Amino acid sequence: MRLEELLEYNDIVIQCHDKPDVDAVASGFALLKYLEGKGKAPKLVYSGQQRIIRGSLHEMITRFEIPLTYVEMQEGKAQLYPEEPGKEAGLLITVDCRAGERNVSALPYRRLAVIDHHMVRDGERLPELHEVRTETDGYASCATVLWAMLREAGYLVEDGILPTILYYGLYMDTQELKTVGKMDRNMLDELKYDMDIVTELQSVNLSLEEIRITGRAYDSLHIDRKHRFAVSQVEPCDPDLLGIVSDELMKVAGVDVGVAYCMLEGKRGAKVSVRCRKKGHNAADLVHWLVRDMGNDGGGALTKAAGRLPEEFLEEACAGDHWDDLSGATGRLIYKLLTDYFEIPPKQIRTGEYAAEKVRDYCGSEAVLYRKKKMPVGYVKATELFPEGEEILIRMLEGDARRKVTPELYIMIGVDGETYHNDEAGLRRNYVLLDEPFLVNSESPWQPKIYRYADRQARLLAPYARKCIAKDGALIWAAQLNCRLEVLTRWGEWHLGEAGDWLASQDADRQDIYIIKKTIFERTYEKKEQI
Repeated sequence: MRLEELLEYNDIVIQCHDKPDVDAVASGFALLKYLEGKGKAPKLVYSGQQRIIRGSLHEMITRFEIPLTYVEMQEGKAQLYPEEPGKEAGLLITVDCRAGERNVSALPYRRLAVIDHHMVRDGERLPELHEVRTETDGYASCATVLWAMLREAGYLVEDGILPTILYYGLYMDTQELKTVGKMDRNMLDELKYDMDIVTELQSVNLSLEEIRITGRAYDSLHIDRKHRFAVSQVEPCDPDLLGIVSDELMKVAGVDVGVAYCMLEGKRGAKVSVRCRKKGHNAADLVHWLVRDMGNDGGGALTKAAGRLPEEFLEEACAGDHWDDLSGATGRLIYKLLTDYFEIPPKQIRTGEYAAEKVRDYCGSEAVLYRKKKMPVGYVKATELFPEGEEILIRMLEGDARRKVTPELYIMIGVDGETYHNDEAGLRRNYVLLDEPFLVNSESPWQPKIYRYADRQARLLAPYARKCIAKDGALIWAAQLNCRLEVLTRWGEWHLGEAGDWLASQDADRQDIYIIKKTIFERTYEKKEQI
C-alpha cells in the first residue's frame, strides 16, 4: 500500500492501540502531518480503559501539542464524533497495531487500513489496504515504516518537530537503539533530530514510586542458567513500566530471554512482557508458547512481544500448584513453560508443506489410512450461542482457537467432551445429522463450553447440542508422532502434538492437516482394513 491510496477517502481516523506507547503516537502523528499536508482533516485517536496521564509520552504530547484525542465508550460503543453520535470513520487506519487485537478498541468504520511493524501470524487475514514491514525487513519500529513510506510518497521529513518525534519513537521501541535494523539505521542517518529534546523527554520516564516498583521486581528475579532466561514478578503497573523491566533483564549477564509479568486489576489475569536475543528463537514465538492454552492473546516481533493470561485460565493451569497467591503461581507456571519449551523445542509444519518424507521425519513411519468409527458426537450451530460477528474462543485439546461467529460455523463435541470447530460444508460432507439431543455427562468436571473473546463470558454447549454420526467413506491418513510438533491448520491455528499423538491429513485433501490426541484417536479411529 502507498500513502497516496489513502487520499481518496474522507472522514479519516488514525487509531493508536490502547495505552499507546511513544512509537504508536509518533507514527500516528507522522501520518497525520502527511494527510493534513494533502488537504485532509484527519483525527488522531486512541481508546481503552486508561488515559495517558504521565511519563515521557505525556510530556512529548504536551510539549509538541500533538492532537491525540481519547475516544470514550458510551454504553459499550465508541463515539468518534461526539457532535454526530454514531458516525463512522470513512477510513480507519490503525498504526503500530491491527484491528481485532485485544489491545485495540473496536471503533466504527466503513473502510479499514493497517500500517504496522509487528509480525503477521500464520493464517492472519489483513485488510486490502495494508503495509506491514517487520524486523525481518529491517524495521524495528512503526516510526521507521512511516518514515520510509513518507519518503516513497515524496514527503520530506526535514524540518520542524517531526524528525525528533520519529527518532524518539524508534529510540523507545528498540531498547535505546540496541535492536535497530537496516532501515532504522538509514532513518537515523537522514533525520535531523534534536538530541537535547530527546534527553529531556527521557528524564521524565519514571516516577519515584515506579522506580521503587522496578527495584522490588529485581528482588523477585529467577534465572535459569542452563537455558539463559530470566523471569521477574512485578507489582501491578503500567504496561510501559513492565516493558522497561523486561528491557532491563536483557542487561543481566547470562540472560538471552527476559520475561516480566504482573497481575492485572479487576481479576483480569496477568500481563506478560518478553524480550529475546537467543539465537534460533524469537519473542513472538515465546509469547505464543506461553498463551497458546490460555486464550492465545499475544503477539509481537522478533525481539519484543507481549501477551495476556486470563485469570480463569490461569487458575485452571495452576490448579495443582497449591498456591498461596495466584501471582506467585503464575511466575512458577511461566518458568515451567519456558523450561519445557527450551528442553524440547517443537518442530513445525504448515498447511501446504505436508509430504511423505516429513511424516517419516516426525513419526518414524509412513502414514496409514484410517476411518472414523461410527460413534455419535455433538454439534452446535455457533449463532445459537452468540450473535453473528462476535469473536469467540474455543478451547481445544490441541490449543485455543479464536473464531468469528458466522452462519457456517459449528462447534463440535467429541467423545470425551472435548471441543473443536467445523464449517457447515465439512459437517454435512462427513456426518449424518440427527435431530435428537447429544447427551453430555453432567457429572464430568469438564463441561464443554465456549467463551466470548471480549470478556470471556462462558456459554455451555450441552443445552444446544444435537447428535451426528460419521458417514461411510470419511478417511484420513495418520501416523503416530515420535517428537513434539506444532501444526498450522488450514484455519490458521497452531495445534500442538506430543510424542504419541497422531499427525492426520484428510484423504480428500492431503494438505488439510491437524493433530489428534492419542487417547481420542484410539477411541474414535480404526484402520480401514479392519472394517
